[in-house]
Amino acid sequence: MERSVDLEAYWDRLKEIEIDTSWRNNLSQEYKHYREGFEKAQRREFVADFPMSLEIESSYYCNLKCPFCPRTVSSNEKQDLHMNPECWKRTLAECREHKTYAMQMAHEAESLMNPKIFEMISQAREAGIIEIGLHTNANLLLPKVSEKLIDAGLTKINFSLDAATSDTYSKVRVGGNYEKTINNIHTFLKIKMERNAEYLRTRVSFVEQEDNIDEKGAFYEMWKDTPGLNFIAFQEMIDFGPFEYPDSDWDKPGSEMAAKYAKEKSFHCSHPWEMPIIDVEGNVNPCGAPVRSHTRSFSLGNLLKGDTISSCWNGDKMQQVRSLHNRGEWYKNNMCRVCVKSLRQSHEDLVDVENKLDVNAEK
Repeated sequence: MERSVDLEAYWDRLKEIEIDTSWRNNLSQEYKHYREGFEKAQRREFVADFPMSLEIESSYYCNLKCPFCPRTVSSNEKQDLHMNPECWKRTLAECREHKTYAMQMAHEAESLMNPKIFEMISQAREAGIIEIGLHTNANLLLPKVSEKLIDAGLTKINFSLDAATSDTYSKVRVGGNYEKTINNIHTFLKIKMERNAEYLRTRVSFVEQEDNIDEKGAFYEMWKDTPGLNFIAFQEMIDFGPFEYPDSDWDKPGSEMAAKYAKEKSFHCSHPWEMPIIDVEGNVNPCGAPVRSHTRSFSLGNLLKGDTISSCWNGDKMQQVRSLHNRGEWYKNNMCRVCVKSLRQSHEDLVDVENKLDVNAEK
């Protein structure tokens, strides 16, 4: 099996298959303007004065222990917390002032564990944010929860499932209930249609890994004709283990790095042009890579310590990260180097697994 994957692309490699375009029917000019700018940012051709999109860690609590999740492989440095209220207040204030178009309300954990998530979505809507998204494992997505999410103003939701059978689900979504989750997703889609909320973009996703890769085809067949569903997404798993400790090249001189990585394939990350991450403790990070104590310097600042989203987005640290990736010198930044090496190794490992499956199938 041959993979068509751009190894120069941002580490979060995602393939979306659109099965229902109805969500596009009522797109506003404002949304189209935002997407036009965001797509330029994805090509590193445009940097907005203020982030057009933000990712908010609404909660660091989670009800599952998925083996591939950065939260699971971590050394438990981060505490289970919900988004700091003062941090959220300051975030909303800046979004109103500078006009943020989109907000993702989830990061490393399960945002539905925050009892204030509905209020936060509503407040984001009131602040003028036109695209409000959420990732969820859907175990807590009871009918009343679905109704409240839609009523609050949610416009985009991803159901993280990663399996087409109960047995596989028990391996990749440890602690979850497969049948309950499937039912919750279908119920959400039914409520969406009953409320004529066709604008609400829905997606079910599959993180490709050794334990589930043989179910990709079955997963697609399972969802391709589902009423109310807009996208099916496939995404390569990344091994987050290497992010937990310094690599062998940690803090070596740039000249030494340039010599060592001179023959490496090029890589230009676009995320520093797209959207920063704000975690539950108020830290503002350039991208979604998991920050730990040894990579704390990768953070741009903290909203509870006098920094602002604007100062972080336009500050020297962020400018340096963008410059680094424009030059293709990802290996000179400790976090970026670990990230690129991990995604490339993860890709190779996944290709090996698929090749073995093909060989076995031929036998």
